[in-house]
Amino acid sequence: MRIPLAVLVCLVGVCVGSPTPTPLDKNAWALLVAGSKGFWNYRHQADVCHAYHVMIGEGIPPERIIVMMYDDIAYSEDNPTPGVIINKPNGTNVYAGVKIDYKGDDVSSSNFLNILTGNAEAMKDIGTGRVIESDEKTNIFVYFSDHGGTGLICFPNDNLLATDLEATLRTMRQKKQYNKLIMYIEACESGSMFDNILEEDTDVYAMTAAARDESSYAYYCDDSTCLGDEFSVKWLERMEKEKAGTLDTFFHQFQGIRTSVIKSHVNIYGDFSIGPDALTPNKDVELKRNKLAEVEKRSSYVNSRDVPLHYFRKRMQMSNDVNDLSNARRDLDNVVFGRKTADRLLDELVTIATAAKPHLRATVLEDHLPLDKSIFPCYKELLENFNNHCFSHANEYFYQHYYKFANMCILNLDTKNVIKSMPSTCRPYKATTKATIV
Repeated sequence: MRIPLAVLVCLVGVCVGSPTPTPLDKNAWALLVAGSKGFWNYRHQADVCHAYHVMIGEGIPPERIIVMMYDDIAYSEDNPTPGVIINKPNGTNVYAGVKIDYKGDDVSSSNFLNILTGNAEAMKDIGTGRVIESDEKTNIFVYFSDHGGTGLICFPNDNLLATDLEATLRTMRQKKQYNKLIMYIEACESGSMFDNILEEDTDVYAMTAAARDESSYAYYCDDSTCLGDEFSVKWLERMEKEKAGTLDTFFHQFQGIRTSVIKSHVNIYGDFSIGPDALTPNKDVELKRNKLAEVEKRSSYVNSRDVPLHYFRKRMQMSNDVNDLSNARRDLDNVVFGRKTADRLLDELVTIATAAKPHLRATVLEDHLPLDKSIFPCYKELLENFNNHCFSHANEYFYQHYYKFANMCILNLDTKNVIKSMPSTCRPYKATTKATIV
Protein backbone atom coordinates (compact mmCIF):
# COMPACT_ATOMS: atom_id res chain seq x y z
CA MET A 1 0.00 0.00 0.00
CA ARG A 2 1.36 3.41 -0.89
CA ILE A 3 1.33 5.84 2.00
CA PRO A 4 -0.29 9.27 1.59
CA LEU A 5 2.29 11.99 2.04
CA ALA A 6 0.23 13.90 4.60
CA VAL A 7 0.56 11.40 7.42
CA LEU A 8 2.69 10.88 10.45
CA VAL A 9 4.54 7.60 10.28
CA CYS A 10 4.72 5.65 13.53
CA LEU A 11 6.62 2.40 13.31
CA VAL A 12 7.80 -0.19 15.81
CA GLY A 13 5.95 1.80 18.43
CA VAL A 14 8.01 4.94 17.86
CA CYS A 15 6.84 8.13 16.14
CA VAL A 16 8.84 11.07 14.85
CA GLY A 17 10.01 12.97 17.88
CA SER A 18 9.55 10.04 20.25
CA PRO A 19 11.86 10.23 23.26
CA THR A 20 12.47 6.47 23.31
CA PRO A 21 14.39 5.26 20.24
CA THR A 22 14.58 1.61 19.28
CA PRO A 23 18.24 0.57 19.38
CA LEU A 24 19.85 -1.62 16.76
CA ASP A 25 21.00 -4.77 18.48
CA LYS A 26 23.16 -7.74 17.61
CA ASN A 27 20.12 -9.55 16.25
CA ALA A 28 19.70 -7.10 13.33
CA TRP A 29 20.77 -8.12 9.82
CA ALA A 30 21.56 -6.15 6.66
CA LEU A 31 21.52 -7.47 3.09
CA LEU A 32 23.21 -5.10 0.61
CA VAL A 33 22.91 -5.77 -3.11
CA ALA A 34 24.40 -4.14 -6.21
CA GLY A 35 22.60 -5.78 -9.10
CA SER A 36 24.61 -4.52 -12.08
CA LYS A 37 27.93 -5.04 -13.79
CA GLY A 38 30.01 -2.95 -16.20
CA PHE A 39 32.06 0.15 -15.48
CA TRP A 40 29.36 2.61 -16.60
CA ASN A 41 27.32 1.16 -13.70
CA TYR A 42 30.09 2.09 -11.24
CA ARG A 43 27.65 3.97 -8.99
CA HIS A 44 25.67 0.91 -7.88
CA GLN A 45 28.68 -0.86 -6.37
CA ALA A 46 29.89 2.45 -4.92
CA ASP A 47 26.51 2.90 -3.22
CA VAL A 48 26.62 -0.59 -1.73
CA CYS A 49 30.21 -0.28 -0.50
CA HIS A 50 29.29 3.00 1.16
CA ALA A 51 26.21 1.36 2.68
CA TYR A 52 28.41 -1.35 4.19
CA HIS A 53 30.36 1.21 6.21
CA VAL A 54 27.17 3.03 7.20
CA MET A 55 25.71 -0.23 8.52
CA ILE A 56 28.83 -0.75 10.62
CA GLY A 57 28.42 2.78 11.94
CA GLU A 58 24.77 2.07 12.77
CA GLY A 59 25.78 -0.79 15.02
CA ILE A 60 25.19 -3.85 12.85
CA PRO A 61 28.17 -6.19 13.29
CA PRO A 62 30.04 -7.34 10.16
CA GLU A 63 29.00 -10.94 10.72
CA ARG A 64 25.39 -9.85 10.24
CA ILE A 65 25.96 -7.91 7.02
CA ILE A 66 25.75 -9.82 3.73
CA VAL A 67 27.01 -8.19 0.53
CA MET A 68 26.19 -9.17 -3.05
CA MET A 69 28.06 -7.31 -5.82
CA TYR A 70 29.61 -8.34 -9.11
CA ASP A 71 32.99 -6.88 -8.07
CA ASP A 72 34.20 -5.94 -11.55
CA ILE A 73 34.69 -2.22 -10.85
CA ALA A 74 37.51 -1.81 -8.33
CA TYR A 75 40.13 -3.47 -10.52
CA SER A 76 38.62 -2.73 -13.91
CA GLU A 77 41.06 -1.51 -16.55
CA ASP A 78 38.83 1.56 -16.82
CA ASN A 79 39.37 2.44 -13.16
CA PRO A 80 42.09 5.11 -12.93
CA THR A 81 42.66 4.20 -9.27
CA PRO A 82 42.83 0.38 -9.06
CA GLY A 83 41.42 -0.98 -5.84
CA VAL A 84 39.63 2.24 -5.05
CA ILE A 85 35.90 2.98 -5.27
CA ILE A 86 34.53 6.34 -4.15
CA ASN A 87 30.92 7.48 -3.70
CA LYS A 88 31.54 11.21 -4.03
CA PRO A 89 34.22 13.49 -5.52
CA ASN A 90 37.47 13.24 -3.56
CA GLY A 91 35.75 10.77 -1.26
CA THR A 92 37.29 8.03 0.82
CA ASN A 93 37.82 4.54 -0.55
CA VAL A 94 34.52 2.85 0.34
CA TYR A 95 35.74 -0.43 -1.20
CA ALA A 96 38.35 -0.84 1.54
CA GLY A 97 37.31 -3.30 4.19
CA VAL A 98 34.10 -4.45 2.51
CA LYS A 99 33.55 -8.19 2.87
CA ILE A 100 31.81 -9.43 -0.28
CA ASP A 101 29.92 -12.67 0.15
CA TYR A 102 28.65 -13.22 -3.39
CA LYS A 103 30.42 -12.07 -6.55
CA GLY A 104 30.05 -12.41 -10.31
CA ASP A 105 27.25 -14.63 -11.52
CA ASP A 106 26.44 -15.60 -7.92
CA VAL A 107 24.63 -12.24 -7.79
CA SER A 108 21.25 -13.53 -8.96
CA SER A 109 17.61 -13.08 -8.02
CA SER A 110 17.26 -16.70 -6.84
CA ASN A 111 20.31 -16.44 -4.60
CA PHE A 112 19.03 -13.12 -3.26
CA LEU A 113 15.73 -14.72 -2.22
CA ASN A 114 17.48 -17.75 -0.72
CA ILE A 115 19.78 -15.53 1.33
CA LEU A 116 16.87 -13.37 2.48
CA THR A 117 14.81 -16.40 3.57
CA GLY A 118 17.72 -18.13 5.29
CA ASN A 119 17.86 -21.08 2.87
CA ALA A 120 21.39 -22.23 3.75
CA GLU A 121 20.99 -25.55 1.92
CA ALA A 122 20.35 -23.77 -1.39
CA MET A 123 23.43 -21.57 -0.86
CA LYS A 124 25.77 -24.42 -0.04
CA ASP A 125 29.05 -24.16 -2.01
CA ILE A 126 28.02 -20.75 -3.40
CA GLY A 127 30.13 -17.79 -2.30
CA THR A 128 30.51 -17.76 1.47
CA GLY A 129 27.22 -19.61 1.81
CA ARG A 130 26.07 -17.09 4.41
CA VAL A 131 22.34 -16.39 4.76
CA ILE A 132 20.20 -14.32 7.09
CA GLU A 133 19.52 -16.32 10.24
CA SER A 134 16.41 -14.70 11.62
CA ASP A 135 13.38 -15.22 13.83
CA GLU A 136 10.36 -13.20 14.92
CA LYS A 137 12.60 -10.87 16.97
CA THR A 138 14.95 -10.02 14.09
CA ASN A 139 14.94 -6.65 12.35
CA ILE A 140 16.16 -6.90 8.74
CA PHE A 141 17.38 -4.10 6.48
CA VAL A 142 17.61 -4.73 2.72
CA TYR A 143 19.23 -2.24 0.37
CA PHE A 144 19.22 -2.79 -3.39
CA SER A 145 20.90 -0.56 -5.99
CA ASP A 146 20.65 -1.22 -9.73
CA HIS A 147 18.41 -0.77 -12.74
CA GLY A 148 14.69 -1.35 -12.67
CA GLY A 149 11.67 -1.45 -14.91
CA THR A 150 7.95 -1.78 -14.52
CA GLY A 151 7.32 -4.28 -11.72
CA LEU A 152 10.89 -5.57 -11.62
CA ILE A 153 14.42 -4.95 -10.41
CA CYS A 154 17.46 -6.22 -12.28
CA PHE A 155 20.35 -8.52 -11.48
CA PRO A 156 23.39 -9.08 -13.74
CA ASN A 157 21.82 -11.97 -15.64
CA ASP A 158 18.13 -11.99 -14.68
CA ASN A 159 15.49 -9.94 -12.93
CA LEU A 160 13.18 -10.18 -9.94
CA LEU A 161 9.47 -9.53 -10.41
CA ALA A 162 7.47 -7.59 -7.83
CA THR A 163 5.08 -10.48 -7.22
CA ASP A 164 7.93 -12.90 -6.52
CA LEU A 165 9.38 -10.50 -3.96
CA GLU A 166 5.97 -9.90 -2.39
CA ALA A 167 5.27 -13.63 -2.15
CA THR A 168 8.63 -14.18 -0.48
CA LEU A 169 8.00 -11.45 2.09
CA ARG A 170 4.53 -12.83 2.78
CA THR A 171 5.93 -16.33 3.35
CA MET A 172 8.66 -14.99 5.62
CA ARG A 173 6.04 -13.28 7.75
CA GLN A 174 3.95 -16.42 7.94
CA LYS A 175 7.03 -18.32 9.13
CA LYS A 176 7.83 -15.54 11.64
CA GLN A 177 11.23 -14.86 10.12
CA TYR A 178 11.37 -11.18 11.05
CA ASN A 179 10.05 -8.57 13.43
CA LYS A 180 10.33 -5.56 11.11
CA LEU A 181 11.76 -5.59 7.59
CA ILE A 182 12.95 -2.33 6.05
CA MET A 183 13.76 -2.18 2.35
CA TYR A 184 15.33 0.65 0.33
CA ILE A 185 15.26 0.29 -3.46
CA GLU A 186 17.47 2.45 -5.69
CA ALA A 187 16.20 1.87 -9.24
CA CYS A 188 14.17 3.46 -11.99
CA GLU A 189 10.42 2.89 -11.58
CA SER A 190 11.18 1.32 -8.20
CA GLY A 191 7.80 2.36 -6.83
CA SER A 192 6.21 -0.21 -9.16
CA MET A 193 7.75 -2.96 -7.02
CA PHE A 194 5.28 -2.12 -4.26
CA ASP A 195 2.51 0.14 -5.58
CA ASN A 196 -0.70 -1.91 -5.46
CA ILE A 197 1.48 -5.00 -4.89
CA LEU A 198 2.68 -5.01 -1.29
CA GLU A 199 -0.08 -6.28 0.98
CA GLU A 200 -1.09 -4.62 4.23
CA ASP A 201 -0.21 -6.08 7.63
CA THR A 202 3.20 -7.35 6.56
CA ASP A 203 5.48 -5.41 8.95
CA VAL A 204 7.43 -4.36 5.86
CA TYR A 205 8.41 -0.74 5.28
CA ALA A 206 9.79 0.13 1.84
CA MET A 207 11.30 3.37 0.54
CA THR A 208 11.94 3.77 -3.20
CA ALA A 209 14.14 6.18 -5.12
CA ALA A 210 11.45 6.90 -7.68
CA ALA A 211 7.73 6.63 -8.28
CA ARG A 212 6.32 3.73 -10.26
CA ASP A 213 6.50 5.63 -13.58
CA GLU A 214 9.71 7.66 -13.41
CA SER A 215 13.47 7.29 -13.64
CA SER A 216 15.85 7.70 -10.76
CA TYR A 217 18.95 9.85 -11.21
CA ALA A 218 22.68 9.27 -11.05
CA TYR A 219 24.63 11.79 -8.98
CA TYR A 220 28.16 13.21 -8.85
CA CYS A 221 28.59 12.84 -12.62
CA ASP A 222 31.18 15.53 -13.34
CA ASP A 223 33.59 13.08 -14.94
CA SER A 224 32.84 10.12 -17.16
CA THR A 225 31.86 8.00 -14.17
CA CYS A 226 28.78 8.74 -12.07
CA LEU A 227 29.96 8.06 -8.52
CA GLY A 228 26.56 7.56 -6.91
CA ASP A 229 22.80 7.75 -7.21
CA GLU A 230 20.89 10.75 -5.87
CA PHE A 231 18.53 8.91 -3.52
CA SER A 232 21.29 6.62 -2.24
CA VAL A 233 23.81 9.37 -1.69
CA LYS A 234 21.25 11.46 0.18
CA TRP A 235 20.18 8.75 2.62
CA LEU A 236 23.70 7.43 3.15
CA GLU A 237 25.23 10.84 3.82
CA ARG A 238 22.30 11.74 6.06
CA MET A 239 22.76 8.63 8.18
CA GLU A 240 26.51 9.22 8.40
CA LYS A 241 25.87 12.66 9.85
CA GLU A 242 23.29 11.43 12.35
CA LYS A 243 25.15 8.29 13.45
CA ALA A 244 22.23 7.56 15.72
CA GLY A 245 22.75 3.83 16.01
CA THR A 246 18.99 3.29 16.21
CA LEU A 247 16.43 1.55 14.08
CA ASP A 248 14.39 4.77 13.99
CA THR A 249 16.78 6.44 11.57
CA PHE A 250 15.80 3.90 8.92
CA PHE A 251 12.11 4.71 9.29
CA HIS A 252 12.08 8.37 10.08
CA GLN A 253 14.43 9.91 7.56
CA PHE A 254 11.73 9.95 4.88
CA GLN A 255 10.73 13.48 5.90
CA GLY A 256 14.20 14.78 5.03
CA ILE A 257 14.95 12.50 2.12
CA ARG A 258 11.80 13.34 0.14
CA THR A 259 12.73 17.02 0.13
CA SER A 260 16.46 16.57 -0.49
CA VAL A 261 15.99 14.27 -3.50
CA ILE A 262 14.95 16.71 -6.21
CA LYS A 263 15.12 14.82 -9.53
CA SER A 264 12.72 12.00 -8.67
CA HIS A 265 9.96 11.44 -6.13
CA VAL A 266 10.87 9.28 -3.16
CA ASN A 267 7.94 7.09 -2.14
CA ILE A 268 7.17 4.93 0.87
CA TYR A 269 5.02 1.81 1.04
CA GLY A 270 4.10 -0.79 3.57
CA ASP A 271 2.51 -1.58 6.87
CA PHE A 272 2.46 0.99 9.67
CA SER A 273 0.24 2.96 12.00
CA ILE A 274 -0.97 6.38 10.91
CA GLY A 275 -0.88 9.12 13.53
CA PRO A 276 -3.04 12.24 13.81
CA ASP A 277 -0.36 14.77 12.97
CA ALA A 278 0.60 15.68 9.41
CA LEU A 279 3.94 15.66 7.72
CA THR A 280 4.89 18.70 5.68
CA PRO A 281 2.08 19.36 3.15
CA ASN A 282 2.84 18.49 -0.48
CA LYS A 283 2.95 22.15 -1.51
CA ASP A 284 5.63 22.92 1.04
CA VAL A 285 7.58 19.81 0.05
CA GLU A 286 7.66 20.91 -3.59
CA LEU A 287 8.69 24.42 -2.53
CA LYS A 288 11.62 23.01 -0.57
CA ARG A 289 12.56 20.74 -3.47
CA ASN A 290 12.51 23.71 -5.85
CA LYS A 291 14.70 25.78 -3.55
CA LEU A 292 17.16 22.90 -3.29
CA ALA A 293 17.13 22.57 -7.07
CA GLU A 294 18.22 26.20 -7.32
CA VAL A 295 21.03 25.61 -4.83
CA GLU A 296 22.15 22.45 -6.59
CA LYS A 297 22.17 23.76 -10.15
CA ARG A 298 25.87 23.08 -10.31
CA SER A 299 25.51 19.52 -9.11
CA SER A 300 25.93 16.97 -11.84
CA TYR A 301 22.81 14.84 -12.33
CA VAL A 302 22.20 12.36 -15.13
CA ASN A 303 19.02 10.43 -15.77
CA SER A 304 19.95 6.85 -14.85
CA ARG A 305 18.72 5.67 -18.24
CA ASP A 306 21.27 7.94 -19.97
CA VAL A 307 24.40 7.17 -17.95
CA PRO A 308 25.97 5.08 -20.78
CA LEU A 309 25.56 8.03 -23.18
CA HIS A 310 27.13 10.33 -20.58
CA TYR A 311 29.96 7.85 -20.07
CA PHE A 312 30.96 7.63 -23.73
CA ARG A 313 30.50 11.36 -24.40
CA LYS A 314 32.77 12.20 -21.49
CA ARG A 315 35.31 9.67 -22.73
CA MET A 316 35.39 11.53 -26.03
CA GLN A 317 35.86 14.87 -24.29
CA MET A 318 38.65 13.53 -22.10
CA SER A 319 40.52 11.67 -24.85
CA ASN A 320 44.09 12.87 -25.41
CA ASP A 321 44.88 10.29 -28.04
CA VAL A 322 43.53 10.01 -31.59
CA ASN A 323 42.89 6.28 -31.22
CA ASP A 324 41.14 6.73 -27.87
CA LEU A 325 38.95 9.44 -29.37
CA SER A 326 38.09 7.26 -32.34
CA ASN A 327 37.22 4.30 -30.10
CA ALA A 328 35.06 6.45 -27.83
CA ARG A 329 33.20 7.92 -30.81
CA ARG A 330 32.66 4.44 -32.23
CA ASP A 331 31.32 3.18 -28.88
CA LEU A 332 28.98 6.15 -28.56
CA ASP A 333 27.72 5.69 -32.13
CA ASN A 334 27.06 2.01 -31.40
CA VAL A 335 25.06 2.86 -28.28
CA VAL A 336 22.97 5.48 -30.09
CA PHE A 337 22.36 3.12 -33.02
CA GLY A 338 21.47 0.27 -30.66
CA ARG A 339 18.94 2.42 -28.84
CA LYS A 340 17.28 3.48 -32.07
CA THR A 341 17.10 -0.18 -33.05
CA ALA A 342 15.43 -0.99 -29.72
CA ASP A 343 12.88 1.82 -30.18
CA ARG A 344 11.93 0.59 -33.66
CA LEU A 345 11.58 -3.01 -32.49
CA LEU A 346 9.27 -2.14 -29.59
CA ASP A 347 7.22 0.08 -31.87
CA GLU A 348 6.72 -2.87 -34.22
CA LEU A 349 5.73 -5.22 -31.39
CA VAL A 350 3.19 -2.68 -30.14
CA THR A 351 1.76 -2.46 -33.65
CA ILE A 352 1.30 -6.23 -33.65
CA ALA A 353 -0.31 -6.17 -30.20
CA THR A 354 -2.80 -3.45 -31.16
CA ALA A 355 -3.62 -4.70 -34.66
CA ALA A 356 -7.19 -5.48 -33.65
CA LYS A 357 -7.48 -2.42 -31.40
CA PRO A 358 -5.47 0.35 -33.07
CA HIS A 359 -7.12 3.00 -30.91
CA LEU A 360 -5.10 1.63 -27.97
CA ARG A 361 -1.73 2.02 -29.66
CA ALA A 362 -1.00 5.44 -28.14
CA THR A 363 -1.99 4.19 -24.67
CA VAL A 364 0.40 1.24 -24.88
CA LEU A 365 3.24 3.43 -26.11
CA GLU A 366 2.81 6.40 -23.79
CA ASP A 367 1.04 5.46 -20.54
CA HIS A 368 2.43 3.73 -17.48
CA LEU A 369 -0.76 2.01 -16.43
CA PRO A 370 -1.07 0.92 -12.77
CA LEU A 371 -0.13 -2.68 -12.10
CA ASP A 372 -1.93 -5.32 -10.13
CA LYS A 373 -0.82 -8.83 -9.26
CA SER A 374 -3.22 -10.50 -11.69
CA ILE A 375 -1.33 -9.38 -14.81
CA PHE A 376 2.07 -10.77 -13.83
CA PRO A 377 1.72 -14.27 -15.36
CA CYS A 378 1.02 -12.62 -18.73
CA TYR A 379 3.76 -10.03 -18.20
CA LYS A 380 6.30 -12.65 -17.17
CA GLU A 381 5.53 -14.77 -20.24
CA LEU A 382 6.10 -11.78 -22.54
CA LEU A 383 9.41 -10.90 -20.89
CA GLU A 384 10.69 -14.48 -20.95
CA ASN A 385 9.91 -14.86 -24.64
CA PHE A 386 11.42 -11.49 -25.45
CA ASN A 387 14.62 -12.43 -23.62
CA ASN A 388 14.74 -15.82 -25.36
CA HIS A 389 13.83 -14.81 -28.91
CA CYS A 390 14.82 -11.15 -29.12
CA PHE A 391 17.31 -9.48 -26.79
CA SER A 392 18.56 -10.81 -23.48
CA HIS A 393 18.40 -9.27 -20.06
CA ALA A 394 21.93 -7.90 -20.58
CA ASN A 395 20.60 -5.29 -23.02
CA GLU A 396 19.81 -2.71 -20.34
CA TYR A 397 18.13 -0.09 -22.51
CA PHE A 398 15.08 -2.31 -22.97
CA TYR A 399 14.16 -1.98 -19.27
CA GLN A 400 12.56 1.38 -19.95
CA HIS A 401 10.37 -0.21 -22.63
CA TYR A 402 9.05 -3.02 -20.44
CA TYR A 403 6.03 -1.00 -19.32
CA LYS A 404 4.68 -1.48 -22.85
CA PHE A 405 4.57 -5.25 -22.30
CA ALA A 406 2.79 -4.67 -18.99
CA ASN A 407 0.29 -2.40 -20.76
CA MET A 408 -0.46 -5.14 -23.30
CA CYS A 409 -1.45 -7.44 -20.44
CA ILE A 410 -3.42 -4.80 -18.54
CA LEU A 411 -5.42 -3.94 -21.69
CA ASN A 412 -5.98 -7.63 -22.47
CA LEU A 413 -4.44 -7.38 -25.93
CA ASP A 414 -3.45 -10.32 -28.12
CA THR A 415 -0.21 -11.18 -26.33
CA LYS A 416 -0.19 -14.75 -27.70
CA ASN A 417 0.16 -13.34 -31.19
CA VAL A 418 2.94 -11.02 -30.00
CA ILE A 419 4.83 -13.99 -28.55
CA LYS A 420 4.27 -16.03 -31.70
CA SER A 421 5.65 -13.21 -33.84
CA MET A 422 8.73 -12.50 -31.72
CA PRO A 423 11.21 -14.89 -33.43
CA SER A 424 10.52 -13.58 -36.93
CA THR A 425 10.01 -9.97 -35.88
CA CYS A 426 13.21 -9.79 -33.84
CA ARG A 427 15.47 -11.72 -36.23
CA PRO A 428 16.35 -8.79 -38.54
CA TYR A 429 16.91 -6.47 -35.57
CA LYS A 430 19.30 -8.95 -33.96
CA ALA A 431 21.16 -9.26 -37.25
CA THR A 432 21.44 -5.48 -37.51
CA THR A 433 23.23 -4.95 -34.23
CA LYS A 434 25.55 -7.22 -32.29
CA ALA A 435 26.34 -4.60 -29.68
CA THR A 436 24.91 -4.59 -26.16
CA ILE A 437 22.03 -2.15 -26.08
CA VAL A 438 22.71 -0.03 -22.99
